[in-house]
Amino acid sequence: MMLSRTRQLMQLASTILSNGYVGVLGTKNISTGPLKGICVPFLNCYACPSAVFSCPIGTLQHFMTIRVIPYYMISFIALVGLTIGRMGCGWLCPFGFIQDLMYKIPSPKLKIPTYFKYFKYLVLVLLVIILPYLTAETVFSKICPAGSLTAGIPWVLWDPINPQTGERVLASGIGITFFVSLTILALFLIFFVLTKRPFCRVACPMGALLALFNRYSMVRLEVSKDCDGCNICQDLCPVDINVSIDGNSGECIRCLECTKCNHVRVRTPFLSSKKGYVDKIT
Repeated sequence: MMLSRTRQLMQLASTILSNGYVGVLGTKNISTGPLKGICVPFLNCYACPSAVFSCPIGTLQHFMTIRVIPYYMISFIALVGLTIGRMGCGWLCPFGFIQDLMYKIPSPKLKIPTYFKYFKYLVLVLLVIILPYLTAETVFSKICPAGSLTAGIPWVLWDPINPQTGERVLASGIGITFFVSLTILALFLIFFVLTKRPFCRVACPMGALLALFNRYSMVRLEVSKDCDGCNICQDLCPVDINVSIDGNSGECIRCLECTKCNHVRVRTPFLSSKKGYVDKIT
């Protein structure tokens, strides 16, 4: 379908644009340009060698470590959330893109119990807010599987010589935290194959933040009164939601795959609810 191809292209483009800093090859340092002061509405590890923008979760942790309220970051999240809800998770997030691709690998498939969705709020409150505030350490960033994949592993494999100091980047050695983060990443990679978007549904603090705004966002789903409970929407959903039961759940990543069912439509202030999204792009 045109919708799925369009979404995959958007995910790929977002991955390339948010991690397109090639200057690291010459400088041996991450980008510190003005764009690093700009957040994107998804996980984007600041320490990734090729990262161009900043991660909202990393930014939030930083402000917690210095005990300052991040008004800019809060305003940014609120604006994104009230405008498109969690659509960034479904259309832009590189880590979500990886999960979508790996789930296509043939394997036995597992269901995640619904109550597991609350764990990501614990991650947000404990690892992103409370512990950084108390310890002055960016706790979540140190074990974030997205950061391990895009920053930790690349730096360890490359281990370049810093042109400013003449020393190896990892001269101080690799600590136990790195191996803990690798273990967490390995477990999630396994579950990426076995179940739909486990990190998004269970552990992503960015998803938890945006989920708070989902029910109030401008982009919403509408289920026809003629819905016959066929469950096509849930089969198509990357996060295993039955849209006919709760179309505007905080778990919905607004991927719009469910609109392939004629009973589900997208509704925004700029698009009539009488027309489905698929009708508009095919």
